[in-house]
Amino acid sequence: MDERGGRSPVEASARAGTAISMRWWDAGLAGTVVVMVVLATTSSSGRVTASFVAVGALLLVWFSLARPVVRRDDDLLSLSALAAVAALVVVGGAAVGATPELAVVQAFVMPLLWTLMPTPRSAIVANVALCLAVSIGFVVSLGWTAEAVATAATSEGLSLVFSIALGLWITTIARVGAERGRLLDELREAQAELAARHRDAGTSAERERLAREIHDTIAQSLTGVVMLTQQTRGALASGDVATTLERLDVIETAAREALTEARTLVAATASSGPAGASVAAALRRLGERFERESGIDVTVHADEAELPRDLQVVLVRCTQEALANVRKHSASTTARVVLTASGGTAVLVVTDDGTGFDPTVASTGFGLDGLRERLGLSGGRLDVASDSRGTVVTARVPLTAAVTS
Repeated sequence: MDERGGRSPVEASARAGTAISMRWWDAGLAGTVVVMVVLATTSSSGRVTASFVAVGALLLVWFSLARPVVRRDDDLLSLSALAAVAALVVVGGAAVGATPELAVVQAFVMPLLWTLMPTPRSAIVANVALCLAVSIGFVVSLGWTAEAVATAATSEGLSLVFSIALGLWITTIARVGAERGRLLDELREAQAELAARHRDAGTSAERERLAREIHDTIAQSLTGVVMLTQQTRGALASGDVATTLERLDVIETAAREALTEARTLVAATASSGPAGASVAAALRRLGERFERESGIDVTVHADEAELPRDLQVVLVRCTQEALANVRKHSASTTARVVLTASGGTAVLVVTDDGTGFDPTVASTGFGLDGLRERLGLSGGRLDVASDSRGTVVTARVPLTAAVTS
């Protein structure tokens, strides 16, 4: 049953399959009865009445005992199944005892016994009992002679061998089908679970991407605004109106750029500048803005190379983070940005002449780790070298990489 109180698709399919199989059983019985009636009518034994009684008994056993058991959904051996098997065995033997030609009833009863019994062993026992009953029917009908016994033994021995072989083959096919059905259900469950995990992983990756974008764009811009505000407050306190107005202009520009970056993230474009701008121009604008905000002298040398848009975003974000670290940690007065693109690789180098740090010590911030992750997604790598003379940050990205910004 499903959660809404209805049948599950598996249950519905099973019931539909049972209905189809019952129609086949009914059709098989109808064909068997027609053949038995024809044989009883044309038989030379003269036992037409007994033959018709046997046919009627077969129909009675089918509708009262066997058919309800065949329709069951479980595979348990019950008293009703045993009663149906016993009745079918008796009817089979009685039909052959009335008219030998009615041995054709085995064509219907033998596969039915395989269906009624829950295990191959019990089905074989039932078929052996049927063959013994039919053999006795042959002897009763033909007389207790050596020829009749030999005929019965030969005929029923072959019938039993054929029934067992066919029954075991069909049982094996059914078992394999059931196993495949079980494996298919497990595969569907695994696919559903995998799809759910992929959705979760996609959600997590999107969160990480947005975190990187916010850190590398809006957070950096707002950091610059905070520093400019502090400088402006100092200039205002000292009465330097010209410097104050200049800083206010820079603050307004930085705030507008931060707003543009926020709108870019909302629109999911993750662009690093106006459409059609080269990465060299974007790096020069970034250097000029950083120099205005921080007072650090920035020199930019960038090759005028045609790079994929996503790769431009990666390079600009790397430059932003490297310059932000120069401002926050290096105490440097100068910074140099160099971008070269040759040999299938774009190489970005950002250097400063600050106090440096120990690159082997794990950092507590998000910046360098975020850069490594961003570059890793594009097939690149980040190298950091630092000592008392300054720091060199080198980012290498293949030009043909499929970049995920």
